[in-house]
Amino acid sequence: MELTPAFLLQNPELVTTVAPWCVRLDNLELAVLLVVQPWFSVGGLRRAELERRIVQLAGALPLGTIYFQRIKRTVARLEEIGAVHEVEGRAQRFGATPQGFAAFVLNLQVLESDPTLAGGEFELKHSLVARCNLILERLTELAAELPGDDGSDPFFLEVERLTIFGRQVVTPEVVSQAFDILRLVVTQREVALRFLERARQRLAQDEAQAALRTFDLSQLTAGGAMAVHWLAETPGALSAFREMATGTLPRLAGRAAVLRYEHYLRYLDELAVLYAGELKVVTLQTLRGLMGRRRS
Repeated sequence: MELTPAFLLQNPELVTTVAPWCVRLDNLELAVLLVVQPWFSVGGLRRAELERRIVQLAGALPLGTIYFQRIKRTVARLEEIGAVHEVEGRAQRFGATPQGFAAFVLNLQVLESDPTLAGGEFELKHSLVARCNLILERLTELAAELPGDDGSDPFFLEVERLTIFGRQVVTPEVVSQAFDILRLVVTQREVALRFLERARQRLAQDEAQAALRTFDLSQLTAGGAMAVHWLAETPGALSAFREMATGTLPRLAGRAAVLRYEHYLRYLDELAVLYAGELKVVTLQTLRGLMGRRRS
């Protein structure tokens, strides 16, 4: 049994009994986990600051309508599964746990939705990955002059100790894959190709069924009144006419769906060109080094 991110998140009945944090997260939950990661918010975020940052993100990301109660419920759910905790101190602050980091990097890699009908999943995840790469690259540059440590940051030591069924969940490879935006585009391309293949199969079935229908409409060309008379007087004409119409519409919809996926695949190709060479891939060692310097 290979414990890939897809397997872990697609089998909650097996996984959540031993790792309640290892679940599918929605867009807002992922956004909250981003802003409370320890390299973005040293010492955690107060609720008001957390809400402010989410509102800022909502202007550029598909997070839906943002309001206080929705954010409060989201934070409560993340606390419940162990992905977020209250940081010790006088004021109430929230920070990601090592389990929350693990849930974040696993969820970034799994794409399932039809991207042409529910594109928010991919649009959010590739935007989050791009932000992480750019921000962490800049933070690493700024922290380069600070003294480092031996790389044994306690947060990431605990991350690396996380196991499910006795196997390590967050390896250096898993982290690199999560923050590799070109790999994410390739994954989404595979998803889109599966949907395109299904659309082509449905279209072929609709066209095969339509080919079996024969219906002579020549008598409708004599004028509106005659057409109405013919439809009223000819046994089964209305039924046959409706059958022809209902057979045509699925074929049109099927062709439109195929076009939609083909255009989306071109978008992904152009997106890959856009990002190629622009972003460095974040590694676990990068994060550990950054955390060590920020604590020094």
